[in-house]
Amino acid sequence: MNHMNKEREHRELCMQRDKEFLALYHPTLDALIEQGTPLCKARRAAAEFTIANGHPHYHVNYERAYRCVTRLLSADEKKSCNARDYKKDEIDLVETRLRIQMWNEITNRVRILRQQGMSIERAINHVLEHCRASRFFITPTTALTKICPQSRNRAIR
Repeated sequence: MNHMNKEREHRELCMQRDKEFLALYHPTLDALIEQGTPLCKARRAAAEFTIANGHPHYHVNYERAYRCVTRLLSADEKKSCNARDYKKDEIDLVETRLRIQMWNEITNRVRILRQQGMSIERAINHVLEHCRASRFFITPTTALTKICPQSRNRAIR
């Protein structure tokens, strides 16, 4: 797959994630506003609630999932820990921690399916197509500044 196709696929996956997020975010925001919560507080609360309580699909492509999952599985076999040794300053980044959590969650689901006799390729495909994530793996700031257009100019601190 060439670079432009990868970029297009990444954009499409992000748009799907955003659509799933907004489908849960807007009813939550509306409910908070109806309860009398000020708009700026309601946006943040709705974003946090949606992130923690949403169960979206995993919006990653198969090739990337295959690389990450096989790396994590082989590292588990070798040393019973993460496939990559993250630098301390990298782990301190919330986005990196969320990404690590997502890949570990996907890997654990694949591991269970493999124990049931499924090939790694089919297991990854099954997880990406049929399983739901435990949460949205984004920060409230990302949700409010990149996904929710009305909050685009109001970065949350």
